[in-house]
Order: sequence, then C-alpha cells, then structure tokens
Amino acid sequence: MAMSRPLTLGLCVLSLLVLPGQTEKCECQGPRGYPGPSGPHGPPGPGGMPGLPGPPGKRGLPGLPGSYELPAIDGRNVPGPPGPPGPPGPAGATDLDLESLQDSLIKLELAINYDFTRRVDKKYFVSHKRAGSFDDAVQFCTKRGLVLALPKNEEENTALTQVFEGALKNAWLNVDNSKEGKFQVDLKGHPLTFSKWADGEPKVPNGDRSCTMLTESGAWRVTYECSFNAYIVCEI
Repeated sequence: MAMSRPLTLGLCVLSLLVLPGQTEKCECQGPRGYPGPSGPHGPPGPGGMPGLPGPPGKRGLPGLPGSYELPAIDGRNVPGPPGPPGPPGPAGATDLDLESLQDSLIKLELAINYDFTRRVDKKYFVSHKRAGSFDDAVQFCTKRGLVLALPKNEEENTALTQVFEGALKNAWLNVDNSKEGKFQVDLKGHPLTFSKWADGEPKVPNGDRSCTMLTESGAWRVTYECSFNAYIVCEI
C-alpha cells in the first residue's frame, strides 16, 4: 500500500535527526541548484604533434612585366647586345642563269631522241648511228636545225670517237671542204679553234673539193672521196 506524501516527508525529516557521535546520510536528494560561476583557466597543456600540410592555395595573379634592362627574377641574364651581321648569302639566280638553264633543258630534250648522245660541258653530240656521204651528213643536221659535229677541244674530240662501233671507224667533221678554205674554217667560215690533224694532214686537194673525217684514233684526215660512207653526227 503506497505511503501518503506527508508521511514520506516526515520520514525524511526524521532521518535528518542524528544522535551525537553518530552520522547519518540522508538518502533523499533535493532539486539541482543553479550552476556556479566558471573557475579560472588552468595552465596550458603540453604542445601537440604538428598537423599535416594543408592543400596549396589558389594561384595568385601574374606580376607586372619586368624591365628589359634588369635581370629576370629567376636569376637568368638579360639578352646581350645584337651580334655583328653575318656574311652575305649566295646571290640569287640572274636572268642569264635562267636563260642558260632553259637552253640546257631544250638541248637535253632534243638529245634524248637520238640513239647516241654524248655531253661535254654544254654541248651534245647526237647520232642515229647511221652512215652516209658528206652531203648527206650536212643535209641531215641542217633539216633538224643542227650543225655537223666539230670538236672544239680534246675532251670533245675524245667523246666524239665513242660513236664508233663495228667495222665503221670514221665520222664526218664540219670543216670547209673547198680549196679556198684550206681546212682552216668551218662550213660557215668561222676559224677553227681546235684541230687534231694526223701526220701529213691536211692534204691540199687535187680537185676542187675534199672532205674531213674523224678516225678511230681521234686524228683528223682529209679524203677526196666525199661520197664515202661515214657516221653522221650532229651537235646541239
């Protein structure tokens, strides 16, 4: 049976009455009082371990450009004064060079149409390796806008002998065949600047006409038989 509230309070009061020399703890607890004021701060504790590095911050704005005369911030040297001018470059092609190149291309285009072609410097010797009389040779070259072959130096003379093959070992040369020419000019009256006559040549013709041919050895000989068959070689 539950006790009444007055009875409970009375028992609590009796429990507070303690005889002399005797202590007694009251098992009853009153309501909690208000919190007291905060005490003074205690002494600081020992330092803790350093924390981990934080993440990098945002990139700052670029600085103003430095002066050209001053060294860069990173310590590099500023550009030095300009050096002396370099040597002049090669000269460009002139109109004369272009004309020479065009002339060489035209000659090459004509030369490749022949069975025999030999080039010495800017000259080409060409032939279909056909034989004929002296008049046939002059006519063949003239119809093609060319002239009968005539070496102007030892190199050209040697190159022209390379046309020979088989039993035929002679080629007609562009030398005046008349008695008046005396073998000193070509068919157009231009003086010969080179010749390689064999011993005893040139022979003075007995008649009104004789012709000059190149032999296998490279020597030049005169023949009175201008109808003789020899290689027809033109030059470009």
